[in-house]
Amino acid sequence: MSIFDEAVSVAKELAPHTIAVRHTIHAHPELAFHEFETSALVRKELERIGIPYEESPVKPGLIATIDSGKPGKLVLLRADMDALPIQENTGLAFASQTQGVMHACGHDVHTSNLLTVGEILFRLKSKWHGKVKLVFQPAEENGGGGREMIKAGLMDELPDACFALHVKPLPKGRCVVGTGSVSAYTDSYQVRIHGKAAHSSTPENGVDAISIAAAIINNLNMLMAKNISPMTPATLNYGTIQGGSAPNIVADNVEMSLMLRNADAKTRDVMLQGIDRLCKGTAAMMGGSCELFFRKGYDSVYNQPELTKFAVETLREQAGRIFDTVTPDGNPPADFLETGGSGNLAGEDFGFYSQKAPSCFIWVGTGESEDLHNPQFQADDQAITICTRVMTLLALQYLLRV
Repeated sequence: MSIFDEAVSVAKELAPHTIAVRHTIHAHPELAFHEFETSALVRKELERIGIPYEESPVKPGLIATIDSGKPGKLVLLRADMDALPIQENTGLAFASQTQGVMHACGHDVHTSNLLTVGEILFRLKSKWHGKVKLVFQPAEENGGGGREMIKAGLMDELPDACFALHVKPLPKGRCVVGTGSVSAYTDSYQVRIHGKAAHSSTPENGVDAISIAAAIINNLNMLMAKNISPMTPATLNYGTIQGGSAPNIVADNVEMSLMLRNADAKTRDVMLQGIDRLCKGTAAMMGGSCELFFRKGYDSVYNQPELTKFAVETLREQAGRIFDTVTPDGNPPADFLETGGSGNLAGEDFGFYSQKAPSCFIWVGTGESEDLHNPQFQADDQAITICTRVMTLLALQYLLRV
């Protein structure tokens, strides 16, 4: 029996336990940087398996290492643990027991899956060489837990390859593997516009901050239309705007928030420089002033072409094992693998990993349902075994490369 067949056999054996762990995590969701119960469950599982781990300085993150004892590659596998501030409405028997908090982005699947992947690799460690680092990360959702763990030294020893997967409401087992940028840079601004108050009967004595804000929005729309290639994915959203105090007073202050998303660093730089220049210049031209407060968001996930090519070839080669006993005939669906330019403008903090070391991020379909971040989102339990096999077989194939 090959090591790959052994891995699938162990995955089948562990599937009921994987699902049970997933149900426990799903029923007890926790928000960013507060995943203490989830982290305790992960520690308990790692101790049961026998995998050594350390607590990250970024609480409550955990880093476990499987060392084959033989020289070779270092592979990093990452799962996120946090949930969302959403009231669940699925009717599942294992639905959230925490009011207003839900695993609506599948991180319960990611965490339970990585525990099983770790157990399989640990059992088979005499048959591969190198090391595997399992990262159980807090605060992917708007917390930048990956960025903080990297700052704290997670990747001081650079991995040869980083892999992560994310569930998605697609046909069960469909794998989407894009090349290059597959998520967005996500940044935001708070813009404060200062004018001068006056009575509306004498507007010449004031500086209308609302008119300045309108002009800024028009100019930024022109920036997007004329300075950004229509072939380049990019958006600029005006999320909030507040200003003025009464209909008979020229507004002296306006505050608005902007969110920009783009797929590549060059477009990001054009947008950042343009926003700063146009906001300040427009306000000054109209007799006012403008302050900008920048909040750096997530880096784009960059699927390194060579590693992505390896992943696609591996998934094609291992398709029979991935779907064995999962589909009615044990064969992969004809359209199970989607490749090419499959990026989008969502944010994902695996981008911080991908900017440091060769990385590949894979979407895995867990059945048709409502979309991610929806109170009715569901992931089919049976699809978890596909996630397990995808990540395990990718890691093994990479570790066995000469």
